[in-house]
Amino acid sequence: MAASSTLEGVAALTAQLQALGKLEDGLALKRACKAGIKPALLRAQELIAVGTIPFRTYDGLLVAPGFAKLSLRTISTINSAKNVASGILGVRQRAYYATQFLELGTRKMAAQPWLRRSLLETRDACEEAFRANLLKSVLKAAKGQ
Repeated sequence: MAASSTLEGVAALTAQLQALGKLEDGLALKRACKAGIKPALLRAQELIAVGTIPFRTYDGLLVAPGFAKLSLRTISTINSAKNVASGILGVRQRAYYATQFLELGTRKMAAQPWLRRSLLETRDACEEAFRANLLKSVLKAAKGQ
């Protein structure tokens, strides 16, 4: 005698698996990476040195003190296979001096490492934010929303 069995909920499970497949386009990974670098950005904004007088950039633009702080930004990238994402924290091109001179120092000025320090101090928070955001994306895709 052959036993008869039926599977229930297969349609719902199939829909959930298809929704999870949408994560493969890399957007969830890229968003998680962006969320993961944000704690380091906030800490870098606290640590970066702010001058007291306006100065001219390399291209002649007169900028106010705190220009480098306002130039901080993050970029998240993903490779073409959409399985490796990177979070980059830095300053815009016009504020290169913040990483070139402040972070590394010169022969006339001691280094004031704010960027490395912010990344080291927030490593655990960055990893937790990355995990939480990725989990949120997976759960949202599993619900089918």
